Amino acid sequence: PHFLFNSLNAVLSLIRARPQQAEEALESLSDLFRAAMRDPGEMVSLADEIELSRQYLALEALRLGDRLAVDWKIGPVLMSLPIPPLMLQPLLENAVYHGIEPSPEGGVVRIAIEQKGEELHMAIANPTAGQVQHAAGNQIAVANIRERLALYYDLEARLEIEVGDHTYEVRIVLPCQRKTT
Repeated sequence: PHFLFNSLNAVLSLIRARPQQAEEALESLSDLFRAAMRDPGEMVSLADEIELSRQYLALEALRLGDRLAVDWKIGPVLMSLPIPPLMLQPLLENAVYHGIEPSPEGGVVRIAIEQKGEELHMAIANPTAGQVQHAAGNQIAVANIRERLALYYDLEARLEIEVGDHTYEVRIVLPCQRKTT
């Protein structure tokens, strides 16, 4: 709900001054809602998941401006690789909400995606140190992703969290081939 409210307010602020950008933002918002309503059993390509994540971050950049910096590192990887939907976007939403918003100066969200042998590695990191205490969150996104990974891949996939002095990082490792039963 916060994301929807914030996004709509950001679009409203653009309508008169930058109508083309407002229209693009609404199209991105529509794509995000379409993805959220997709059949959760349906796989998506890695390329589609990355594009959806870029759209989400562009919407957040409308309201956060220079406070939100994003560093994408995408190594050699098969972009058509099928993955479960909404693996990245909920984690990016957490990174923005817990890592960027509370800090007056903002920060950098780092996304790394690479294929290592028969595994796809995805990592999202955000700053934590020296920030005003922000709503702690209830780990719903992480629990939801863990549950979906277990359904899709059984024990072959994993989600790891590392909390450091200055960063919070979530790593997902998926097999490049979905287990068939």
